[in-house]
Amino acid sequence: MSLHNDGHRQRMRERMLNEGLAGFQDHEILEVLLYQYIPRKDTNKIAHDLLNKFGSFYNVLNAAPEQLMTVSGVSQVTACNLALLKEVWQRYLRSQRQRVKLGGVKSLIDYAQTLIGYNYTEQFVAIYVDNATNYLYHEIYSSNNTQSVQVDVKRMVATAVRVNAGGVVICHCHPDGELKASEQDIKFTHNLFYALASLNVIVLDHIIFNGKQNYFSFFNEGLMKTIQVDYCKNIL
Repeated sequence: MSLHNDGHRQRMRERMLNEGLAGFQDHEILEVLLYQYIPRKDTNKIAHDLLNKFGSFYNVLNAAPEQLMTVSGVSQVTACNLALLKEVWQRYLRSQRQRVKLGGVKSLIDYAQTLIGYNYTEQFVAIYVDNATNYLYHEIYSSNNTQSVQVDVKRMVATAVRVNAGGVVICHCHPDGELKASEQDIKFTHNLFYALASLNVIVLDHIIFNGKQNYFSFFNEGLMKTIQVDYCKNIL
């Protein structure tokens, strides 16, 4: 690394210390982040290449390590550390949320989004609540791909009994960005509703996140009502 580049890095650090990041452009923030992982290359160019490849700062931090490594100069170590930034932020938000009393379906959905809503692999979270929809407990099911995640209905039933739940909100993410319920999603929700309803535990909603601010709600789309009506018909 040249003395010129060394001086540039020091000036960027001093600027950050004096001004914060508010005045930095996206490529400059990435450039500074890359300093600690790439000691002897032009991180300004790599930062521009990342933005050109993925289209936005958001997309860079939301990309999987394997995707980041397709950009020249981004090693496995660098890719893993960049991908880790989002997960550290999620952990921070989760820690903050745990200090707040959660009550009501909307606050539970917001909480679920901090847990899994921005992941680059598919994940599923079940949030168990009491009869007043106050938070009791949650469990996360993880996957190593973007297409599916295995969820154990028997385990969910056992957890609902153990925590004396009155209801559950289930959520999962579609990392590919598709914001709609698949036939498999509908079938799973139907089966879970039947399994829990026999214990007087209600599936309140099934939420699908797509890595952005939007989400698909079974309740809002009328799917929960359809499942409930079907259940009532079959037990009468």
